[in-house]
Amino acid sequence: MSRATERIGRHGEYYTASILSLVSDTVSILPHGSHADIVFEINDTLYKCQVKTKSKKTKGHNYWKFDLRRGSHTKERSYKDGQIDIYALYAQPYNTIVFLPVKHITQVASYIIQDEDMKDNNSRDSLFNAIKSLSNE
Repeated sequence: MSRATERIGRHGEYYTASILSLVSDTVSILPHGSHADIVFEINDTLYKCQVKTKSKKTKGHNYWKFDLRRGSHTKERSYKDGQIDIYALYAQPYNTIVFLPVKHITQVASYIIQDEDMKDNNSRDSLFNAIKSLSNE
């Protein structure tokens, strides 16, 4: 991974942490190589968050395609149960994040969000909808 690519990924993690810090007193960015990127607490529950960052739409299409697998330098590309609770899918040009509960994803390597939906997304509402969804299980 190039330094520029790594920098974009780090930007996504810090931006996500800044959004989470508006609603949580406990937000920690974890060291590189951890299963999750961020741990945060809401309503006395700790959540492990994996941030996926994109700097542009999928080439030739009007959507954002996020790879939900682990990095290409790991043997095991999928996350095991309990390693993460929620994905934060961050579109850098719009500064919007779609929060996606992991338990709602089954055997999927990627997730597609239409450009208009990503552009109009309210990151805070998306977070609370994801947390509400996880709390109802």
